[in-house]
Amino acid sequence: MIKAILLFMTLSILSGCEREDAGMRLAREVAHKSFTTRAYNYTPYDLYSIAYKDVSLPFDIANAPDGGSVFSRNASRREMDNGKEVSYGSDTCCLIWDKPTDKPLKVRVVWSVVHDLDAFDGKASKDIDERNFKRAGPGNRWCEAIVDIVPLGGTMPPDTVIFHFLPDGTVQAHLGTNQSGTPLPSALVARHASPLPQGEFCKREIDNPYFGIPRTPHRE
Repeated sequence: MIKAILLFMTLSILSGCEREDAGMRLAREVAHKSFTTRAYNYTPYDLYSIAYKDVSLPFDIANAPDGGSVFSRNASRREMDNGKEVSYGSDTCCLIWDKPTDKPLKVRVVWSVVHDLDAFDGKASKDIDERNFKRAGPGNRWCEAIVDIVPLGGTMPPDTVIFHFLPDGTVQAHLGTNQSGTPLPSALVARHASPLPQGEFCKREIDNPYFGIPRTPHRE
């Protein structure tokens, strides 16, 4: 009887260890597939609420990976190869990339261009619940682009998606590391320096993606 009890306890412990090992393996696998985001803003405007998702999946901005925002008043800055500074935001989370990371991933990117910061920050804007209005609020426009996230390569495992928002409305994206996620070469930026026509702030403007999405109930 005692032997049977000891055998049962041993099997239970082994089973528990196996479950723990499986859980740790799953956590490691998810970590290897999780990527933070950095966004460089080469435009004269601020960027708000960047979000993106694999184009093969339904896009819901409330549940899409967060690409952050880039407001020049408080953004980090980094020098390009010509010494000119560019603003960026980083360390937002998280894209789960469950496809081969040596091949491009096509994503839908949605973001807001803040073309009038005073109107965007003003009292009238603060009194508006953006989920109730189909069009963008004061001082901003909503935009969309289909972009290939292209792997940069290198010897280090990738951990960061890097977006580049350029003055002519082009959006480029790469998969690299925190160290390799540097600004684009200034010569490449110069090729995309032509401003958009007056009154346009991106190549494809869309309705407010938050329109009609219910708020998550507050939980204590």
